[in-house]
Amino acid sequence: MSLMSKIGAYVERVYSLRYYGLFLLLLQVFPAIYYYNRVGALPFPGEFVYQSLSLLAWTSFWLFICALCPFRGLRLAVQWLVGLVYAGWMLFECFLAFSYNSLYTDSIALNMLASNPEEGKAFVENLNYKVFMLPIFVLIGIIVLYVLVSRVLAPKLKPAGLLVRKGLSAMGLVFVLLFFIVVLPAQTSVRSYLYMSPLDRLRVGTSVCLHDAQELENYTKMAKEIDLGEIKQEINLDSVNIVVLVGESMRKDYMHCYGYPLKNTPAQDSLIASGDMVRFSDVIASAAWTTGSVSSAMTFYREGGANRQWYQYPSLPMVMSRAGYYSYWISNQESQGNAIQPIATIAGTSDSVSYAKIRAVGDWNSAMDLELLKLLPKKNIVPQGKKALFQVVHLIGSHTPYAGRSNREFGIFTTKDLPATLPNGMPTPKSEAKRAVLRDYVNSIRYNDEVVRRIVAHFSDKPTLLVYFSDHGQALYENPDKPDYYEHEVSRQGLSVPLFVYMSPSLRKMHPEIYERVVKAKDRKIMNDLFSNSLCGLLGIRLKYYEPEYDYFSDEYNNNRVRSVIGYNGKPMTF
Repeated sequence: MSLMSKIGAYVERVYSLRYYGLFLLLLQVFPAIYYYNRVGALPFPGEFVYQSLSLLAWTSFWLFICALCPFRGLRLAVQWLVGLVYAGWMLFECFLAFSYNSLYTDSIALNMLASNPEEGKAFVENLNYKVFMLPIFVLIGIIVLYVLVSRVLAPKLKPAGLLVRKGLSAMGLVFVLLFFIVVLPAQTSVRSYLYMSPLDRLRVGTSVCLHDAQELENYTKMAKEIDLGEIKQEINLDSVNIVVLVGESMRKDYMHCYGYPLKNTPAQDSLIASGDMVRFSDVIASAAWTTGSVSSAMTFYREGGANRQWYQYPSLPMVMSRAGYYSYWISNQESQGNAIQPIATIAGTSDSVSYAKIRAVGDWNSAMDLELLKLLPKKNIVPQGKKALFQVVHLIGSHTPYAGRSNREFGIFTTKDLPATLPNGMPTPKSEAKRAVLRDYVNSIRYNDEVVRRIVAHFSDKPTLLVYFSDHGQALYENPDKPDYYEHEVSRQGLSVPLFVYMSPSLRKMHPEIYERVVKAKDRKIMNDLFSNSLCGLLGIRLKYYEPEYDYFSDEYNNNRVRSVIGYNGKPMTF
């Protein structure tokens, strides 16, 4: 048989699979339709275009592969195998859409590849027969449609001409070429799983998850190998629990306890009034985004230090562990992903880490912060040989979208309740959409107040020192150059954060001198890159990285230190 004859026979086989191609296309399309219906949204134009091209390209690819088999029996076997895989994956992604409002992503892969059986078990806890009722019904319908069209309708149709048969094969080839030339670069650039076909999501989601997990393991191993030298504790705090609450996007001048008109911090107001909680008046974050701020606050890195990178310094959880504490980190933030890797690395230097919900960067389906209470120790978990608990609680706080950071019980303020002016004196926007954003932010702070109250209550009957600070603030329509903007900003509004120190009644009786040091420091000028150094100083923990002039609880503290933060233009801004 000549080459042209072989090509002609191949084109005929590709054409004969046209209804099978429709079958594969429907198996891939339905999970996306099911997902968009579950989340109540329509695809964006980019999602529609790139996902459609990806679906058509992979459908064409499998037709070309199946058509390579000249023997009908072998070709049917390959068709069945590919069809079964796609049918199974369709049911799986429908389960994800039903249970988690998600298609397959690296966050889902992270759940499936959970480090212990219990985490993996939790992933499928929502599984029940109702999940599959509609998808199985649709799958049966697709199969019946395929059989009817290919076996009943097709034989009755007039055969297409040679030009049409060749044209369909050429069109499939065009789709495959477009995938490599246009779609794949777009998927790599945007990395939206809604730009992808099911097979792309499987490939990208799994590979990203494994890559990030390996990077996290490498970074954590490197962080744990930092030489701490000798560590000693000059104050006897063997029975005292140390708790650090790291808030998110909490701006102090939107809190009633810092002077905001609406009473959205009743618990903190009460604790401050009783003297159990000390409010610090002049604190800024070291960066306007989470990784930059927390990676400096929770390590011994400081602006202007000898080394330029946070990972060249020991983490606070590791120092506390080496000082004799059992360090336990619980979080409502992402557990891995390139953008959050510094935080996950620091968390990984703790003796134990738990997450409210296993998710990767880009998955904004977080738990509510009150769900973290279930992860707090209900009994003494400190192993023999450790003096007390060092507990870190990393909240999702007031992260955007603000409407998702509260619930009906605490969403007590309406747009009509907003004061006439913003905290900086500008008029409150009249736009109802902007007022809704401000309302949701104020309500998120009310919810956060309840979270703080319950965590304080959890530890209040034990000797406990608890510190709460936020990673950064928020800009909320104050910038005249960007009147419609809210979120991260290197500015006074974007960096001004709350800082509180709570001491339980029993600890205040045991160590009144610590309380006096806290009160003495409350009006000092502070940037939170000094937090780890200062907390260790307050606890009497000494190591070679400790510097008393950068300990804001110390009498040696340099209150004239210039607080410098790098702006988006690369230039330092001082506060």
